[in-house]
Amino acid sequence: MTLLTHLKTFKRGALVASALGITLLSAQTYGAVRPQLTRIVAYAEDKETPIEVVNESQETYLIQSWLEDLKGNENGLPLVLTPPVMKIGGKQEGKLRLVVLPGEIPQDRESVYWLSIQEIPPKAKDGGDNKLVLAIRSRLKVFVRPKGLDGTKASDAVKSLSWSVEREGGEVWLKATNPTPYHVSFGKLELKAGGAKGITLEDKIQMPPPMGSQRYAVPKSLRGKSVTLTYSGVNDYGGETEVLSTGVKL
Repeated sequence: MTLLTHLKTFKRGALVASALGITLLSAQTYGAVRPQLTRIVAYAEDKETPIEVVNESQETYLIQSWLEDLKGNENGLPLVLTPPVMKIGGKQEGKLRLVVLPGEIPQDRESVYWLSIQEIPPKAKDGGDNKLVLAIRSRLKVFVRPKGLDGTKASDAVKSLSWSVEREGGEVWLKATNPTPYHVSFGKLELKAGGAKGITLEDKIQMPPPMGSQRYAVPKSLRGKSVTLTYSGVNDYGGETEVLSTGVKL
């Protein structure tokens, strides 16, 4: 799903008022510029993958865009993103272009990267010094598939997960093992004991990697109990897949 740092434009007096305990409300909670989609899927055999960006304000904005791997590295990636800086007029759309260097990505599995899109707001027209302008950054996942990897099966990967419980250093972990060549993003990852309200696992954003596994910390309140694990995936369009469930003894 898109990760947004919700930042706004404040008068300095508003910051002072906030420090004094006065709650200030604003109708504007999202940025002016946003990507059209919540995730990008790129195929190595395609010449390029277009990424549409929308400016919903009346003002002209600059945007700066870049890619990182899951560890935050920007250098040596097998992807080319252009242009790195782009101007988008008010109520207009812009297009980034992503090119995969096919010989440099894993050939037996999907790869994933982060795309960041930083908006650069226009300078305040009044020219005053009493405004602090903060920009919003959108961040979304880019899934890259090598030639021959069938994308139609990606949304079914969540059904292939197997679950186990691990105990280590006084902690209890729920482990998801993924035998498929796709990353699994969770729409829902929840544990429920009896008639109690379900508890969403805090680190559900972590994906079981292709042909690998990922552990999720079990809340202390559920340790030693028999629970129902309820989970779903996210498909290529950002929608939730079928909800699945299984019993687990923690």
